Amino acid sequence: MGHLFRHQEGDAAPPPALANIPAPQASTIDYDWILISGFIIVLTQVGFAFIEAGSVRYKNSQSIVIKVILGLFLTILIWWLFGYGFSFGYDFQTNFMGGTKLGGANWEANQFGNDYTNFVFRASGAAIAVSVLSGAAAERMTFLAWSILSIVYAGFIYAGLAHWTLAKGWLTTLGYKDFSGAGVVFFAAGVAGLVVTVLLKPRRFRFDPNTTLQFQRHSPIYIAFGSILVFAGWLFYNGGIVAQGANSKYTQGLVAVNTLIAGATGGFFAFIIRYFQYETTSLVALSRGIVSALVAVSAATDDMKPWTAFIYGLLAAVFYSVLAKVIPKVHIDDPVEVVPVFLGNGFLGIFLSAFFDTKAGVFYGFGAKLLGLQLLGLLIIFVWVAFFVLITLLILKGFGVLRIDSETESVGIDKAQCLGEAIVFANQIDEAPLVPKTELVKLGNSQIGSGFRPGFR
Repeated sequence: MGHLFRHQEGDAAPPPALANIPAPQASTIDYDWILISGFIIVLTQVGFAFIEAGSVRYKNSQSIVIKVILGLFLTILIWWLFGYGFSFGYDFQTNFMGGTKLGGANWEANQFGNDYTNFVFRASGAAIAVSVLSGAAAERMTFLAWSILSIVYAGFIYAGLAHWTLAKGWLTTLGYKDFSGAGVVFFAAGVAGLVVTVLLKPRRFRFDPNTTLQFQRHSPIYIAFGSILVFAGWLFYNGGIVAQGANSKYTQGLVAVNTLIAGATGGFFAFIIRYFQYETTSLVALSRGIVSALVAVSAATDDMKPWTAFIYGLLAAVFYSVLAKVIPKVHIDDPVEVVPVFLGNGFLGIFLSAFFDTKAGVFYGFGAKLLGLQLLGLLIIFVWVAFFVLITLLILKGFGVLRIDSETESVGIDKAQCLGEAIVFANQIDEAPLVPKTELVKLGNSQIGSGFRPGFR
């Protein structure tokens, strides 16, 4: 029993003082923070799935969620194989695209960098870009075409842009500034979305003045839920870029404050604008305003004052409200409003940063150099994305696999290809024909639990 009383007074050295305990290395803290941020960003896919499912008609809500999840999986895989290497691999001084670190080869984790942590964060960001693009293809694109487009966009088109900017490539060296991707992620995805929705053409009868079909969003509540989830995830998306080892604690807090202020301002003023336009409240406008402001403020969240974030949010709400009204008038069918939210406000954010950036902006006495560089960067992004997305879509169209057939569009993708509609109403009536009893016999019990309830038709 004597060993139980070994540590008597005077028999052992006193415990070390708290001040003498080594603090965790800054680099370790940074890597942990970036990794956690990457985990949370992946969860924003739930938010995008809600937003897109709520924005389409009920008969296509299941299929759009499948495309969001499919896009996430394909992005992770193609980024592991090619995208990460193209973005952050060594480019042999070509300044075009990386050529090392493909398929996880020669990844490193040391005091100079951690490819594993960086992959998680950057791949989750690439998945956001692909999710944005999926909204533009809503209700019209085939699963095959969407899968191919996702792979090409994430693995090549976006990866190239990331190498030029996020990996401090030639465009960043030239002087173009984009904190977390207002241009390279969101404006680029908006441009791709514009090309997609124009080439796919509108949904059948969408702009036919004589149609009796309804094209209303089936769940504004889903859109609101999704937008709040995206809002929360955006704090980690912007915050994960700010590492303590390279930035002050002030900058870390500033990024979070600016993100919160911009999102709140955008949502509030989009809500107010819609009320004065139509004398009615709009949950959709409130939700779209949040995301629009988050897109815009991502251009320079670390180099602006909080009052500037307020201005960004206000102007983003105005920009969204105007574009959301104009886009349908030119017969662009954009159910998820990718163009006004992402293309429009991605442009707005990059443009405004040329004036409000505290280190190089016009309003801080630095002249118009940054303005020219920002516009040049946007032009380069537009041309790069539009060209390769268009080529990809034309090839898919040439093989006849781009757009769903008219029968599938009429009955709904969910019913035609997803074992039944996810949401069915007792009194629903659409242009889809009733399923004959002989077909029901063939379907058998495979539809149980799928949401397919023809008896309610």
